[in-house]
Amino acid sequence: MKNQHILFGICGSFCNHAAILKQFEMLCEKNDVQAVVSENVFTCDTRFFSHEDFISRLEQASHKPVIHTIVEAEKVGPTNAYDIMIIAPMSATVAAKMTLGIYDHPVTLAAKAMLRNNKNIVFGIASNDGLSISAKNIFTLINMKHFYVIPFRQDAPFEKERSIVSKWELMERSTEMALEHKQLQPILLGGD
Repeated sequence: MKNQHILFGICGSFCNHAAILKQFEMLCEKNDVQAVVSENVFTCDTRFFSHEDFISRLEQASHKPVIHTIVEAEKVGPTNAYDIMIIAPMSATVAAKMTLGIYDHPVTLAAKAMLRNNKNIVFGIASNDGLSISAKNIFTLINMKHFYVIPFRQDAPFEKERSIVSKWELMERSTEMALEHKQLQPILLGGD
């Protein structure tokens, strides 16, 4: 995939940020990528990254300042500058907000703007309760127009039996397919 204008939303599930950063950097090599992050991603230091280091790495790869406010995210709709949006990792909270039409932070508002412009959204789920109470929202999104999921699997079935994580290595292929309005299959992956 190359020469695409990609809006890339990043939410919680901080333990997945290193893998997401790798995919983000690879996409930036051949595409025009703009990051938009949740307030927590923009402000929280974790055991995985300091927020300054993570944001700096995103900006170095994309050569663009990260969108991190509602005011900045609101501009996504009128500019209509992006071909597709990726949200990865998408937390269960963001999945719930999207299914209920709650657009109260930069990533959800940017996603609403993409939908306004009839653009597709590829999402990669990461949730410890993805096969529990949050499953209804995740599977509702999979069934909604303009939403395409990066295939996922149980990441620790014997330690965290309800936890699911998308296979981040399938992000680019999932996005290529979504640009053609197709869902990469199979959605549910076995262990490997």
